[in-house]
Order: sequence, then structure tokens, then C-alpha cells
Amino acid sequence: MNSLFFIALLLLMIGGILVVLKGGLFDGILYSFKQFYKRTSKLEEYVTEQTERIHDPTHKTGLKDLYVYPLIISGAMLFIFTLFAAVI
Repeated sequence: MNSLFFIALLLLMIGGILVVLKGGLFDGILYSFKQFYKRTSKLEEYVTEQTERIHDPTHKTGLKDLYVYPLIISGAMLFIFTLFAAVI
């Protein structure tokens, strides 16, 4: 019973982390770090001058195609099952 509970907890934690990452919570922070590096790095400044590239939008497609909700639902169902089984 304990191992099922820990598996359910692991599924819920992984699902929650993926929901946060899929929602784009850290996109603004990563963009800020990239801009800071571009402005402080001499090599990046030289490359920008040579290529005359003003803005290159990055497309994050890796997490957009994930189906996270079945992972969360299965973890929640297993969690509820172990909760009821522990009471009985």
C-alpha cells in the first residue's frame, strides 16, 4: 500500500511540474537571461553586428504537445484509491 501511495505521489508531482513548465512560467525569465547575455557578451555583440539580426523569436514546441492531464488523473485516482484502502 505504501509503494502505491508513493507511485501516486510521484505521478502527481511529475504532472504538476509538467503543467507549470507547459504553461510557460519560466519563459520570461529565460528570455531575460538571453537578452542580458546578448548585451554583456562582446562575442554576441560582434555576431549581432555582422549578421544584423535584430530579433529571433524562439519557438518552444517540446512541451506544447505533451498530454499531461492523463498523468495527473491517473495519479489522483491512485492516490484516492490508496487513501480509501488505508482507511479500510
